[in-house]
Amino acid sequence: MHSLEILELKKRFWIPENLGECKRDQFLDMSKLIYLFHTGEIPYNTFRVMGLYILMNMSFSKEEFEAAEDEKWGNIYIASELLDSFFTVDETGMKHLVLDFIHNPVKSFKYKGLTYNSVKDNFTGIKYGQFEDGFGEYENFKRTGEIEYLVRLFAIFHLRPNESFEKLNLEKRCKWFELLDIRHVYGFYLLFVSFVNYITKDCAILLDGKEIEISMLFQSESDNDEVKTDQPVESIGLRSTSFQLAESGVFGPYEKVRSEDYLIILIRMCDLVFRNRKEKKEMEDAKNKSETNSYD
Repeated sequence: MHSLEILELKKRFWIPENLGECKRDQFLDMSKLIYLFHTGEIPYNTFRVMGLYILMNMSFSKEEFEAAEDEKWGNIYIASELLDSFFTVDETGMKHLVLDFIHNPVKSFKYKGLTYNSVKDNFTGIKYGQFEDGFGEYENFKRTGEIEYLVRLFAIFHLRPNESFEKLNLEKRCKWFELLDIRHVYGFYLLFVSFVNYITKDCAILLDGKEIEISMLFQSESDNDEVKTDQPVESIGLRSTSFQLAESGVFGPYEKVRSEDYLIILIRMCDLVFRNRKEKKEMEDAKNKSETNSYD
């Protein structure tokens, strides 16, 4: 948290350093502001000033005297520079939003008089079908930039109390959410991106005393055994691996695989990957041995 003290008011304010430190309402309002900045509807300086007002819970007002008004805006502009911490800047000057959180600030919300539940922190307990379909819509949005895919992503993970994902009519739910405020839709997208960053790069779990790196599922090996991590998520073949898992009979048919906890399925996929790599190495070793013997 940033600390900002206003001497005239004898008051200290605490301002989030990034989106992950925002409370529920701050998160939603900032998500909408980030959307406006990302889509070019507002410039960066406007984003910072409007963001400062949101995070300090201030309302816009005009001073009676012009000099006081100029001084106020000068101070606001200086204070708004604190919001630079919401981004990192690469060597080309491109700004990248800091997304390193997997707790959900918006666990539920009401829409048209109905309550909908979102995901738990860390996406705990989601179904593998949600995980698989969510990644698909995430990739679709990355490729096209069409908001409809974000609405589909949102609908996949927001269900009525006691509603099961398996019985969700996705097309109907997306139509229902068409007029939902973008702060909810884009806010969840930013949360999902942060989750993707975690699951594809940093996720490791301890199982029976053995550390399993889930992130290995999102890496592909080149011919020279270097690992590439810039592949589109769908390119690793989540769906094909799902079918392979279904064919193994461990969890039953494909639809049964989709109804299991996503983490259990990912752990089983890791096991499949390990086995496939082991078999590939054994075949290569046998081939090399055979070629060596033939020269002898």
